[in-house]
Amino acid sequence: MEWLDWGKAAFDEAKKKKKPILLNISAVWCHWCHTMQRLTYSDSGVQLFIEKNFVPVRVDTDKRPDVNERYNVGGWPSTVVLAHDGEPVSAATYVPVEHMVGFLEDGLNRFKKYVPVKRKPVERKQVKTSSEDIYSLIRSFYDPVNGGFGLEPKFPHPDILEFLVYRSRDADARKMLDASLSAMLGGEFFDHAGGGFFRYAALQNWSIPHFEKVLEDNARLLSIYIQGYRLFKRPEYLLAVNKTLSFLFTVLFDREHGVFYGSQDADEEYCTLPLEKRLMRKHPFVDATIYADWNSALALALFEASSLEPLYSGVAERMLEFLWKNCVKGGVLHCPNSKLFLLKDATYLLMAFVAAFVRTKKQVWKSRSLVVARYLEKFYDKEAGGFFDVLGGVGRLKERRKPVHENSCAALVLNQLFVLTRQKKFLVMSKKTLEAVSYDALMQGAFSAMYALALDELA
Repeated sequence: MEWLDWGKAAFDEAKKKKKPILLNISAVWCHWCHTMQRLTYSDSGVQLFIEKNFVPVRVDTDKRPDVNERYNVGGWPSTVVLAHDGEPVSAATYVPVEHMVGFLEDGLNRFKKYVPVKRKPVERKQVKTSSEDIYSLIRSFYDPVNGGFGLEPKFPHPDILEFLVYRSRDADARKMLDASLSAMLGGEFFDHAGGGFFRYAALQNWSIPHFEKVLEDNARLLSIYIQGYRLFKRPEYLLAVNKTLSFLFTVLFDREHGVFYGSQDADEEYCTLPLEKRLMRKHPFVDATIYADWNSALALALFEASSLEPLYSGVAERMLEFLWKNCVKGGVLHCPNSKLFLLKDATYLLMAFVAAFVRTKKQVWKSRSLVVARYLEKFYDKEAGGFFDVLGGVGRLKERRKPVHENSCAALVLNQLFVLTRQKKFLVMSKKTLEAVSYDALMQGAFSAMYALALDELA
């Protein structure tokens, strides 16, 4: 069975053959995705049914976060039957082989009865949202027993942690930050033997982790623990920094190009071995894809790390040189040799270029920042302000969104550019961007911590 890539060609084939699309969203690090491939999609009866009745499309969540954002149904794998307009008619996560044909038959019947409905765009009025409002919600989201935020499963929420670092003069912020950083290290969420952080923990007390390690998570937590060490001088925070750097440079580092791979697969048996036994075994599978946004996030963290060891600044600059040469092609590509332009890549790379200029004072990073800023403007809504996440596409990608996190980061870095260049347009765009996503920020509450940080910074 041949899986097609997401895009116009797949939708055209579905319309031509009058078949629904079967969309499979998976992740290279996802245990249940591999299991469903091995047990369900490899079954000959399932394959024959799909080939006869569907146009199968497979998407990797890391390579196509824009598709995942619109079609994920609560986890990986996501198994979604789509009509020709890209609207889901049936959906599930993991489907065992004995239930798959029944699920597909139901989706096929729903497709045949489907009547397209014109979706009305959601009206988002500008509202007054203060950083104090969001901070209050963050405090109520805090877990005083186990540290961190929310119930189970337990995610690290780096946006919230970064906001607490920014607010660290506040006693409550310091207490929540210190307790959360300590709790994440004290549980099983941190790999004490191999270094680095797992993606999340299944239980509220940071135990039973999901063992995949993703570059973006480790990049952002690395930066936070460096700042946490500066604030609290706890030796265990410095140890976590060094062990995370060791993991990154041992397992995910592309020595030839000076950049870092995307993720390490989840392998429970390997990750629970004592270190001396682990060293005798091969590392779990590593996804060697180079992501512009994740490498930019790590470059930012390495500039932070250069305060501890100046050599890391040169490593970060080498990373940014690679991204400049391989991903800046009329925009910022999500991966080298891809054709995908996303807001997050342009925003994160711009943040990294500005940080490189601030750290090194080399004019080349300032000039490159202005180039990337022009590409960032392609996503800008000149009428209402704010940045769309994509430039367009098929299915639900036609309805472009303004994600709060990316818009908050864009507002922050545009404000920095205004300070560096005194070009008034950057300040105007920065303020309009925060106004444009104010409603969604209010609705997302504690998850809008980066928005609260941006509000404080611009104030």
